[in-house]
Order: sequence, then structure tokens, then C-alpha cells
Amino acid sequence: MNLIARTLLTLAVAAAAQAHAADSLFNTAPFTGSAANPADGVRTVFAGQQRSLAGFDTANDHFVFDLSKFNAGSSLSFASATLAAPPAAGSNVIVLREFDDDGNPATAFGAGNAANLIAGMVTTDGAGFFMYSNSALGVNRLVYSTNLNLATADLSVLARIESPSGAAAPGALANFGAGNFVAAVPEPGSYALMLAGLAAVGGLARRRAPKN
Repeated sequence: MNLIARTLLTLAVAAAAQAHAADSLFNTAPFTGSAANPADGVRTVFAGQQRSLAGFDTANDHFVFDLSKFNAGSSLSFASATLAAPPAAGSNVIVLREFDDDGNPATAFGAGNAANLIAGMVTTDGAGFFMYSNSALGVNRLVYSTNLNLATADLSVLARIESPSGAAAPGALANFGAGNFVAAVPEPGSYALMLAGLAAVGGLARRRAPKN
């Protein structure tokens, strides 16, 4: 199989996989419609943009972020964190696998509680994203923070995953990996350029092919 055939096969396989995946694109400024003010030193938890997702297949699905809308750098650095295994410096996507910030499991655990735990674990300033399990709602949620290292940082809840729910939700967090969080998506023009390039390579190969 020549290079062109292998390339086309790879693209076809990728396209087939993509057809079975569900990508949730976040491309709106996270506090649009909110009175949040990161400079006031008071935490705002904004849920005006929260999406409800029926479920999330960690084997195939992705959260896709247009990072130009978030002040979270130009790339994503993933960590699945517990108090015993905190995220590495510079991590800006954190899946929090701790569910109690006050030693009382009967106390409701929400976005602010999760952000407090993360702020105590993170050692560098910077905006980012985290996932946690909300005990009152019984769902896992995706949240944006203006500063993961600041306990008063403003938070925007981006999504809630409806399944699994209840007691099964916290355990599902361990299934998330770096591949579920994507920093950018190619613009349609990029696909057009790629296909045009493949066509040009194919034409060149045909012209160079020996004639029988």
C-alpha cells in the first residue's frame, strides 16, 4: 500500500471514529450574561451557560475548547488529581477525585467546595477547567475557573453530565483522560487545504507513475 493509500485510509478511519463520537464545543466567553468581576475578590458561581449532557462516553467523546474565549493559555495540560496525588505545576485541566473539603461527608459538595480543594493543591496561578462530582445534584460537572490557584476565583459551570448519576457519578471521574479535553478544532478551511494538498500529491504521484 503506497503512502497516498495509507493516508486516505487513515483519514477514513478517523472520519468513521469521529462519526461515532460526540464533541461538545465551548466557544463562548464563559461569563457572557453574568455580572462576574474577577477583580473584586468575591467569588461568583455562574451557571447561565451550563449544558446538560445525557452522558459522556470517555472512550470516544470530547470536550472541545476554543481557547481564544478563555484566558487559559494556548494548550491544555491534564491531571487527574487527589489530595495524595495533586496536579503537577502548570496543569489547567483537572479532574478532581476528592469529594469532601470539610471532613463531613454529609455536607453538600458543590463547585465552590471543589474549587477550594483545587486551590489548595495547585501551586501556580492561571485560569483553567476542572471536573468534580456534585453531591447535591448527583452529577459530574465541568467548570471554568478564572484562577485555579485562588479560592475566590469566579467560576462558570459549563456542563453537567446526566449519566451516570447518583452514587455512580463520582466513580466515573476516574475514566476521564487527557484525550477527552481538546484544545482546538480545525477550521473548515483547514480541512479544505488538507484535501487540496492530498489531491495535489495524488496528481503528482500519477504523473510520476511508470507507464506500462
